[in-house]
Amino acid sequence: HVAAPKQGAGTLRPHPGSSQSLQLPSKDLEDSKAEDDSTKLERPAKEHQELGGEAALSFVLLPAAPALWKLEGKRVLLFRPGSTLEPRSYDLHGGAMEVSPTGGPFTVVDRLLPMMRHAVLQAQSLCIWLHGRRGSGKSRLMWGSLQDTRLEHPGVAQVLADGLFHTLKELELLPIREGDDKVLVTLQFLKFGVETELCGDCLVGPDFDPHLKPREALLGNGFFMDGAPEREVRQLSELQLALQRGVDRLRQVGTFQSGTCRKEDAMAHGLCTFRIRRRVGSEVHTSTIHLLDLVGAQMSADAKTKKRTSQEDRTLKAMLRVVDALAEDPEYKFRDGHTAPRHIPHRDSKVTRLLRPCLGGSGRSVLLSFAEGHDAILAELELATRHEGMTSDGVQSCIFDRESKMKEIEDEVAALCRKLGIVQPQDMQLTMDASNEEVRLAELLQLRRRVLNFEDWRQIRQGGLSFHKKRNEGDKQTAAG
Repeated sequence: HVAAPKQGAGTLRPHPGSSQSLQLPSKDLEDSKAEDDSTKLERPAKEHQELGGEAALSFVLLPAAPALWKLEGKRVLLFRPGSTLEPRSYDLHGGAMEVSPTGGPFTVVDRLLPMMRHAVLQAQSLCIWLHGRRGSGKSRLMWGSLQDTRLEHPGVAQVLADGLFHTLKELELLPIREGDDKVLVTLQFLKFGVETELCGDCLVGPDFDPHLKPREALLGNGFFMDGAPEREVRQLSELQLALQRGVDRLRQVGTFQSGTCRKEDAMAHGLCTFRIRRRVGSEVHTSTIHLLDLVGAQMSADAKTKKRTSQEDRTLKAMLRVVDALAEDPEYKFRDGHTAPRHIPHRDSKVTRLLRPCLGGSGRSVLLSFAEGHDAILAELELATRHEGMTSDGVQSCIFDRESKMKEIEDEVAALCRKLGIVQPQDMQLTMDASNEEVRLAELLQLRRRVLNFEDWRQIRQGGLSFHKKRNEGDKQTAAG
């Protein structure tokens, strides 16, 4: 759907209506083949420095209004209508961009593609989320626009999917064969109801499933959606078809069963996740790309009170609370002088749980904020400033070495068994009088089981097979309805 200019992968620009696929210029292809592994790691690191090493970036997308706002480098000046006061000034690492309501990703993708490429090569987590009022065009920018069930203008999701497989080709990981033990690419597409916050699997159907619930991961401090398996994709065409299927289900009205009543939740947030796992020696490098489209606030006026109220949206409010908490001082100061770690409300919604690594964790967060009108632009600039001021653990790679972790656990288990005189530690039972060494031994045995089952590609692929079964059942129910 997009074509590449002569400048290279860092300045890719989609052309609406084009049928060409994303490709590097021939010179870049020759250079990439001649590069060794060390050079491939140095180039994305250089691109990362040029983009800025911040864990949070904000891009404010504004309409053409020279009398309302002005851009000086990355500083945004917001003028006050009918006032002679100095304009408000906001310094953003990302900056502001002028967009057309009917245009494609254009300049936005030029900035996002290098970030996605860097996240894949460096095994990092990246979250791109959109915020703005309904009707601002952000959903069209994220998922593209359709005409007669065909993709007329590609969105950010389609272009990033194309760039993802281009990066895998650069790493010489294509083609991906069935049961490949070098790379595993998966897709997950979820929707979250605005009123109910119920979750649905868009790759299965448009309806919500109350059985889908976030669970804490076996290792680390992340979460996953239990009951919504990841679907393995081996080709770009397969990924694009699955992505389009998910977008279609997201735009449909979702229903759910509440007792004997069948209710509807017309609006839903969309969360699309690309996950790339690569084997490098004994290590597994995992890259995660989250694309979150928040529905946005819808204001309504009461005819009697003339007051404007917003529809209750727990997911949207939870995201804003997390941003506000991370932008504050990490140490909360009480009146008596003592301090305590500030609480970050990640568990207030399902979306904030799933995005926890990118919101104050070891991942990276990118905000695309849409606004039109002075008051809306002012609110979005304030949000963008708070977003870039979030504290985090720093952008880190997600690398899991099963062999070294198992060896470390086995050595500690053997040392504790010798100290306690235990021959069969698996038969040990804890009592109320158990010593600290016995408790530690039980914890290590449980951790060993978790390490064995963590990131098991065979189980992930089996979950994908169950997905196909659920999707076929959903298609039959849709056809019967």
